[in-house]
Amino acid sequence: MIRIGFLMSDTGGGHRAAGKAIEAALHHLYPNAFQCEYFDVFRRCGLPPFCWAPEIYPWWVAHHQPSYDFFVSQTDRLLATRLGRRGLPSWVLRKGPCLKALANWQAMVVLHAGFSGYAVAVRRAAQREIPLLTVITDMASPHSGWFHPDVERCLVPTPSAIERGLKLGLAPDKLRLVGHPAHPKFALLTQTKAEARDELGWDHDLPTALVVSGAEGMGAMEALARSLDGLGAQLAIVAGRNEALAARLRAVPWQNPAHVYGFVTNMEILMRAADVLIGKPGPGVIAEAAIMGLPMILIGGMVNELANVRFVTEAGAGVYAKRPEEVRAALAGWISSPDELARRREATQKIAYPNASLEIAHEIAALARAAGTGPA
Repeated sequence: MIRIGFLMSDTGGGHRAAGKAIEAALHHLYPNAFQCEYFDVFRRCGLPPFCWAPEIYPWWVAHHQPSYDFFVSQTDRLLATRLGRRGLPSWVLRKGPCLKALANWQAMVVLHAGFSGYAVAVRRAAQREIPLLTVITDMASPHSGWFHPDVERCLVPTPSAIERGLKLGLAPDKLRLVGHPAHPKFALLTQTKAEARDELGWDHDLPTALVVSGAEGMGAMEALARSLDGLGAQLAIVAGRNEALAARLRAVPWQNPAHVYGFVTNMEILMRAADVLIGKPGPGVIAEAAIMGLPMILIGGMVNELANVRFVTEAGAGVYAKRPEEVRAALAGWISSPDELARRREATQKIAYPNASLEIAHEIAALARAAGTGPA
């Protein structure tokens, strides 16, 4: 089997989710041909505080987002420079466990903004020719750390990401617009809305809002969900791994039907059954909602996600709301106007890339084939 190394980090769920989407696409297109290995660079590097990044990240974002936003903006500026892009990753992280893992891989796929330069430095230190592909999982304004001129291919989710790559010195033939890698099950789902609601036990006739807040259930989700009750809409609330939040929400005496979930693995069915998505402007959930034709009311977001808000709102696929009362007003307006909701749904489908993960799988196979290891 062809062994693929995914360079990622469990700082949030998005990097591993993108990898799982690509892995599912590889198995769908090339059964029994690829073995995918996930290499958490921060955790495996052995350098404090980087090795604690998966634990630090949720606390940092939840309790001091301004300093996290500052960190992101400053590293974006640093890695846009030649010294930052070429020197820093090589100096800090090139040695260690990744060199040993590299000996067993036939290709590397970068799934984190900080690791393109690192992957190039590791490959150079190993003195081994190995195909290197970056899959950008930021959306509208990717961090400069995604872009390195020495990768073989850089696959991007939006036209603005192409523009940023060109400005940062990547050759045009190395950049390709494919969209964000959502799991193939979103595009391949054949259930109708009625069938999905039957499976979930939801009311067939009520307009339904799906409220999500990421795998960790972060944010002021309880107050937001409670503010939406009484509109005559059915609510489906995904609390993620935050079991305490899910328990509190299940104990609420809701006026309208409310279905509370913890961590779910059937998000495609929930989205098919819903009429509106309410959630943070993360690239993964936006990509999934677009594939399912689900208009979005976006809330919150870190500094690197605000460009995603502009991407959605300028396309007419959603709105941005800063406070619970704004979310409530937007939802009330949409569910009272079926024509407006239909227009939003049509706009949403125009920004969808349903085959992104399959296209990425084809690119990985082509690189492996060019290196003499890929499937026929």
